[in-house]
Amino acid sequence: MKKLTFFIAFAMLAALTMVSCNNKPQEPTQEEVQEMKQALADSVLAQIDAIANEYFIALDSGFYFRDFELTEKEKQVKPDYLLDPSEANIFVSESQKVNALAIYAVDMGVRMLYDMPLEETKAAITKLAAEVNFPFGSDQHKANVPLSEQIKSSYEKCKENGYLDLFWQVQQAMAIEKTYILSQNPNLYFSKITDNQWIKFNKTNTAWKNAVTELAKYDEEMATLLEFINKNSFTKSDEERDAKDSSIESAKQFYTANKDKYIARRNALLQ
Repeated sequence: MKKLTFFIAFAMLAALTMVSCNNKPQEPTQEEVQEMKQALADSVLAQIDAIANEYFIALDSGFYFRDFELTEKEKQVKPDYLLDPSEANIFVSESQKVNALAIYAVDMGVRMLYDMPLEETKAAITKLAAEVNFPFGSDQHKANVPLSEQIKSSYEKCKENGYLDLFWQVQQAMAIEKTYILSQNPNLYFSKITDNQWIKFNKTNTAWKNAVTELAKYDEEMATLLEFINKNSFTKSDEERDAKDSSIESAKQFYTANKDKYIARRNALLQ
């Protein structure tokens, strides 16, 4: 864990001072410093792994747009609120690229649902994934592999390469894009979601928030992301409210009433 270990070194600087027999501060050896840093990194990683496991369990039973079934009549009204894949070339900052990558990944499922062209969106995903070193490309939506398993594979690769902050930023942006899409046509989308799927979706939101909150203690980028999450929550927090009320009808009414807020939060991802 390259980045996490780096920030732990600063966060735990005071704790790395050892006391000698005469109670005077004594600088730890380089080996002792490395051992303490590794022990803390392992402890933090164990907490994140536990949260990630809860996340993957919830993903297994949650909903994916690509798995919905639309009638031929419903498919005729194509969504005009997805991110244009041609815009993949206009994003400059790493944060914009990471968030756009997540948005395109979710939008891909909607395009599959409506039998829309996929090639340009696949190309946008592949391009942005390469630029930010996120371990998935256009094969993220292989029909024969559960999407939750593909996301789990991305987690393991990010952990191996020290990019857990990147993984959770993508998950956060994907969740925001999901809620944005739901708000665009609540009557249609909520008619396709079961109560259990809605409960699991809210559990995924709780999990990635917990992961970001934990990593924010050590990683400056995660601290910035946590600030974004807190700033762009509305009411008590739509996810917290939904977690307490699993009624599909209630959720549909809430998303309908707060459509503009969901749009603003999604747009803030690309600023």
